Amino acid sequence: MSNQRDKIQALLNLAQHANTPQAEAETALALASKLMQKHGLSHDDVTDAQKPEDTAVVVRRFRVYGPYRVRRQNILYAIGLAHSCAGYRADDEDGACVVVFYGRDADITAAYTLFGAADMMGLRLLPRGDRSWRTSWWQGFQRGITEALAGAKKEFIAETPGSGLVLADRMKRAESELRAKGPRLTGGYSYSDTSSGAYSSGHSAGRGFSSGGRSFTSGIRGELG
Repeated sequence: MSNQRDKIQALLNLAQHANTPQAEAETALALASKLMQKHGLSHDDVTDAQKPEDTAVVVRRFRVYGPYRVRRQNILYAIGLAHSCAGYRADDEDGACVVVFYGRDADITAAYTLFGAADMMGLRLLPRGDRSWRTSWWQGFQRGITEALAGAKKEFIAETPGSGLVLADRMKRAESELRAKGPRLTGGYSYSDTSSGAYSSGHSAGRGFSSGGRSFTSGIRGELG
């Protein structure tokens, strides 16, 4: 198993290196996530257990390129929220959608790693259809993933006494940092036709996505201790 941990850590290091091209970083993150889920490993299991837990709030920016990037960007944002990260959708840059997250580095990494797996799953399962049909499918897919992660998080909190308070505190600190250092934000509204067959198909696919609850464990043991 140590072999797998080393391989996953190497992939995460590659993905997070400043000189790694975006496409290569996304591929590395997706593969790392797949291996973590396959072997039932969390971010804590992969990183050095003796390393002091870093609870500092950092800010990181991510770009989402390619077809349906607005919908895929929304999936990244939703996964970030589920992992105690506060954020916002920034203006596009070089033809890419941009998401900015505030939170612990480990939480942001877990969210982006999971997004890599969700993104590949969505692109693989996306059915044939016109652009309107596929856009509605992506909206349903996002909703399904949001519900699946909410269920996994609820189960994790129920099985780990005290973890709910830890996760709530992380979110509160991330939101405070965003309010203090981020731009002034205004609310928005996005309409989804939830009655369409495309939305229902995407929703069903998204509900099948699973993190196994493992992506929420990073640092919990140390903070509870």
